[in-house]
Amino acid sequence: MNRSVEKKFYNIEGLIRNGFKLSRDYHALDFFFTKLGDAGVRELAKSKSVRPVRRLMLSSNKLGPEGIRFLAGSDHLGNLESLKLYKNKIGDKGVRYLAESEKLPRLSQLRLAWNDIGPQGAKYIAESPRLGELTTLVLADNKIGDEGLKHLAESTSLSKLQILDLRNNAITDEGALAFSKAKGFTHLQSLDIGKNRLTDTGKGAVRLFLVSNMIRSRVSEDGKTLDLSDRNIGDLEAAAIAECADLDGIENLYLELNNITADGVRRLAESPYLSKLALLSLDRNEILDQGAVAVSESSVFANLTVLMIENCGVGDEGIVAIAASESMQNLVKLFIEGNAYGDVAENALRNSETLVNLEYPVFEREEEEEPEEEEEVLEAVEEVPDEDEDEEPLDEDEEYRT
Repeated sequence: MNRSVEKKFYNIEGLIRNGFKLSRDYHALDFFFTKLGDAGVRELAKSKSVRPVRRLMLSSNKLGPEGIRFLAGSDHLGNLESLKLYKNKIGDKGVRYLAESEKLPRLSQLRLAWNDIGPQGAKYIAESPRLGELTTLVLADNKIGDEGLKHLAESTSLSKLQILDLRNNAITDEGALAFSKAKGFTHLQSLDIGKNRLTDTGKGAVRLFLVSNMIRSRVSEDGKTLDLSDRNIGDLEAAAIAECADLDGIENLYLELNNITADGVRRLAESPYLSKLALLSLDRNEILDQGAVAVSESSVFANLTVLMIENCGVGDEGIVAIAASESMQNLVKLFIEGNAYGDVAENALRNSETLVNLEYPVFEREEEEEPEEEEEVLEAVEEVPDEDEDEEPLDEDEEYRT
């Protein structure tokens, strides 16, 4: 056994009390002010004083695998939710102790950056039936490589994971492409894979993977509405939306305040899964006339009743195309404010033969009507009796009496 484990550690209770005072929270312990080593952690794991602890931070505490063995086997850390072990030397063996522990049932955040963890350590985590509650896993600055990432990609027990940090792990496109096909990470929203050996191919694959997960997580419970407003998405994400079979029943799609261009709109307009759309919002994207034309020419969008393209850089050309489109004949509302169109576009909408159901915007139609005042005058004239025919002469006596 390591000598650091053999030596006695006498003042653990005092250190625990100091830790609680510094954190001002009896649910958090941060031992940044000391170096417990494996011997100190052994005593910590024995102490009943740590029973309330939910967050335990042991970064830079000179811990090896033995120290982790004591933590993983503690009978007093059943409430632990977050464990931070940055900058220690726990290695694959230490990871195995955590992965096999039955004593940490509530652990949801595990941070293991800078710990000499390799592919085998990643495999222990991937195959662990004990780490199913994890929502955050940090393995940055280790050496899991493509092999380790492939192990993670095959995991079926990390389905609740939302945040995964794999920075600086000697990962290449090979590992990224393998992970992009993973089926067991439906809730993963953040995957940091920076400082690795990735080209645009690997980065693009990871981004598409995250977009697919984001799409699935933001669809309404009834499967009819997808709101991706202000999510910093562009044409790549628009293509992922277009190719997502899970959106086959979607009726309302909100994409405003993003970075979608005409190319992204074209991909949406060709999607085999968006034919049931009744509402499409593209407000505040730079789709320009070309994007509006792509919408107007799409048979996929034939069921649209509401189209929102405000502040999209659309001019007369795009709006005229919509006004003349047979695919847009079901439109009831068309929002076009904030665009640089003129009289040509307004006249096209006003006189459109296809947008017969359009209720908004409202244009006054020019029709020849006689002024109401003239009619009133004519009526008044007709009521005046003819003096020669209708009025009887006065009696002479009556005339003198008057």
